[in-house]
Amino acid sequence: MNEEYKVLLLGTSLTEYILSGIMSVNGKKVLHMDRNSYYGGESSSITPLEDLYKRFKMPGVPLPSIGRGRDWNVGRKLPG
Repeated sequence: MNEEYKVLLLGTSLTEYILSGIMSVNGKKVLHMDRNSYYGGESSSITPLEDLYKRFKMPGVPLPSIGRGRDWNVGRKLPG
């Protein structure tokens, strides 16, 4: 990755998300990184249906008859 960025944001919580949007709208090239495999930090949603598929090593994705994975999202508790 030999690209140049004007802004580097570490983390994907609401604060970094808003800053990224502001910087992008103002013409800055933003690199947004997070140590987690999901986007959103403490305010992200978890997808229990997809987590169950992974935990029990079920092939593929959830069946369409039970909805999309994001239909089952559960919000994480915000700090404080």
